[in-house]
Amino acid sequence: MRNIVFVLFVLLFSSCGPNPEKSDKLVNEGLMLAYYTKYEEAIDKYTEAIEYYPENFEAYYNRGNAKATLRRYKEAIEDYTKAIQIHPKYADAYANRGQIKFYMNDKQGACEDWRMAEQLGKPNIGDKLRGCK
Repeated sequence: MRNIVFVLFVLLFSSCGPNPEKSDKLVNEGLMLAYYTKYEEAIDKYTEAIEYYPENFEAYYNRGNAKATLRRYKEAIEDYTKAIQIHPKYADAYANRGQIKFYMNDKQGACEDWRMAEQLGKPNIGDKLRGCK
């Protein structure tokens, strides 16, 4: 009986930790949903992925993309910012956050993000920077 209790205890607590593999699987499911323009469902998958592994910057990034597509710009910026906090050299997150800031008339913020994206090696950002001071 003690052995059964011990095994159950170990199983219970070992399944409570981060699960990057499950998180990645959910991100891929979210990408497929987004491909078929099921953005709300995709957001749910990305959110679930974050629950399994809160350090999955791609889950935040892709959730930001889905929210941006739905014009939920403030929420998209929050997700891009979280992706950047986890992975500070994520050029795509800077570029996309800059685009959303531009849509929200934060030209200075957009330019700062685009400059950072360019410094991190994001190609084709130069055209956006032409309007920046």
